[in-house]
Amino acid sequence: METSMNVKTLRPALSGLGAIASVATGACFVASDPAYAEEVTSAPKADDGTVEIPATMIEGQSEPSTSALKANTGLDRLPDTLQSTPQTVTVVPQVVIEQQQATTIDQVLKYVPGVTVATGEGNGGMNGDAFRIRGFDAKGDIYIDGLRDFGAYVRDDFATENVQVFKGSSSESFGNGTTGGAINLQSKTAHLGDSNTVQTTLGGGPQKRVVADVNHQLDGTTALRIVGMWHDQDVEGRDHVYTKRWGALGSLGFGLGTDQTFTINYMHQRGDRRPDMGVPIPTRTDGGRAYPVTEYGVPRSSFYGKESDRDVTKVDMLTLRYHKDIGDWLTLSNDTRYARYTRRMVFTPNVCMDGGGFYGLPTNTCTSSVLSGNLNTAYTVWPVYGDVQKSYGGENITTAQARFNTGPLRHEMTGGFDVYYQRNKFGTISGSSNRDGGTLLDPIFDNPEGFTLSERDSGKTRAQSWDVGVFASDRVWLTDTFSVLAGLREDSYHARSASWDTTTDGFAPWSDATTHFLSPKASLIWEPTPQQSYYISYARSFTPQGANPTYQGTVSQSEPNLEPDKNRTLEIGGKWSLLDDDLGLTAALFRVNKNRGSYNDPLTGASVAAGEEDRVQGVELGVTGKITPAWDAQASYTYMDSKILASTPSTFDPGDTVGNHVPYVSRHNLALWSTYNIAPLFALPGKVLLGGGMNYRSAYDADPTMRYGIPSATTFDAMVSYEIDRYRVALNITNLTDKLTYSSAFYYRAEVAPGRTVALSTSVEF
Repeated sequence: METSMNVKTLRPALSGLGAIASVATGACFVASDPAYAEEVTSAPKADDGTVEIPATMIEGQSEPSTSALKANTGLDRLPDTLQSTPQTVTVVPQVVIEQQQATTIDQVLKYVPGVTVATGEGNGGMNGDAFRIRGFDAKGDIYIDGLRDFGAYVRDDFATENVQVFKGSSSESFGNGTTGGAINLQSKTAHLGDSNTVQTTLGGGPQKRVVADVNHQLDGTTALRIVGMWHDQDVEGRDHVYTKRWGALGSLGFGLGTDQTFTINYMHQRGDRRPDMGVPIPTRTDGGRAYPVTEYGVPRSSFYGKESDRDVTKVDMLTLRYHKDIGDWLTLSNDTRYARYTRRMVFTPNVCMDGGGFYGLPTNTCTSSVLSGNLNTAYTVWPVYGDVQKSYGGENITTAQARFNTGPLRHEMTGGFDVYYQRNKFGTISGSSNRDGGTLLDPIFDNPEGFTLSERDSGKTRAQSWDVGVFASDRVWLTDTFSVLAGLREDSYHARSASWDTTTDGFAPWSDATTHFLSPKASLIWEPTPQQSYYISYARSFTPQGANPTYQGTVSQSEPNLEPDKNRTLEIGGKWSLLDDDLGLTAALFRVNKNRGSYNDPLTGASVAAGEEDRVQGVELGVTGKITPAWDAQASYTYMDSKILASTPSTFDPGDTVGNHVPYVSRHNLALWSTYNIAPLFALPGKVLLGGGMNYRSAYDADPTMRYGIPSATTFDAMVSYEIDRYRVALNITNLTDKLTYSSAFYYRAEVAPGRTVALSTSVEF
């Protein structure tokens, strides 16, 4: 058995095999065996900086180890392999994305326990991809190649090679935010060797999709890659909901395969979809808990928005990445991004409640009618509302890595600068009177005659933020089996915003806020043998007032100097390698505390003082790798116990919520994806994969008062594929049992997940 990391041999080997590495890892193994230490510490990186899974030669066939523990993070400020990164990390590689027929990042993350999709309301909501990690808001914690993706849009995965989820407070590595962790997308980039692939998909909804990926080596160290995508789909099981988008990625790489590389990536994506505000959850005033109206018998297909609802986005993103190895002791890198985003979204919220007067809404008896079994009852339609956004931002990260000895101690030191700027202009759209929604069983989709949309000056805001961060960390091996990792980052964050003043018919003066914050991390790592590793880590992060202007983070005019959110994570973990490192077992205990200095009002987006504290603690277990040469399995389980330790009454939560569950946190999360190659059993040519997956998520609350609940759900997916030579055909069925479940929720509404969807895909390499 011999190892191989060649890019050209690795890519074909990955086809048809799956790997999700839920890696609760310690640091790099450093055993008393010098050969072993040299092998691990010199784990190579791909020319394009993406995570590569080490390959092994078995019986003449190049097969990847589906345990990604020896893969690199792909981030220069986190230079170690995933097994050497002392926090829980989950990797979803390209092969699994293809197997599951995932087309958007939220679909990719479906099999990552502890990550949920979140929505919002008013100025702070419906902002494209918005996730929660371990129950904490992460909509501003999405990165591409380690640089911030500032935009509010639905991300197609056509330009994505792998997806990583770093769990736990991570400001030392990523800057402000990252209470529960960070999501990093690794882009497809130019690589050595020629490869051309076209994939087409036809499926239920209906769905039509084409992705073309062409890579051409121009000379010995230069390559060009172009990826194009076109997607048109109606959502299965939902009336009137559609999504259309197209995109292109261009990547040019210089110096590939050498000690000095430079890559240029440009990504463009346009989207046009009908935003789905979901179905209402009855608002109870008797202290009881209600569930989405579909749980009481309302058809899952019912759409309570209007024909004017539409979400149109455009993204242009330019990324430059430079990497230089100076001998075997020093590495320098410089990564730069500039991106522009535009968005025009119109949506119609809906409410099921008794009484009236809430924001001037008409009176009805929706809640009591639903709870008594009368589903043919009127519901409340809020006035049609909309957003217009124009945003842009830039970031530069300069990183140096040094490897050296001081006497008997071995060091791995990393340091650098992180500078970025964001700017957002935001306007609002309102519709003329349109409050006739019909009934829950017969909703009215059409707008009334004479309906119009208009932009309002009164809703205009503008916001800016800029940050300068300095970071440094050092990992020191005190013995061959024991090391200490310590790091510190200091940020100087500035934010300003201004709203429209109707009395002067212009913008009001800027409101400014400045936050200085230190983000430490520290880890103790012990590897008694090469097959086992243990660690304990502590990290702190912060979220300042006015963070993420694109997501309507603003500065309070009356309270411009609010304290930032202060978050801390304590994690204890271990990892064990079995079956010649083909199978990995991981485990971690964690506790995350969030102390809120301020919060963004769900309706206005403004920063408001808060005295809240949330805690989420639990355990994560993972199994990933090859059980046999033909059988791959990836399974992970997360248990999360959440509690609100302190709270402040607000518009949506007027009562005392201390002791309640943290919203959007499922106590139990279980995910399993497995494939088996049956071709050898029947002496068939090529590769025949049978596979499938199961997701279980226990019930959770959609608000801190625990009045709105989302029931537990178990869903199943299935796939079969056949691959021979340059051809592959696959049949996927998602939500195999057509289970009624929900992809996201916000207080009084829940978004219904698609029903059973069948998709047939074909791909050819040439």
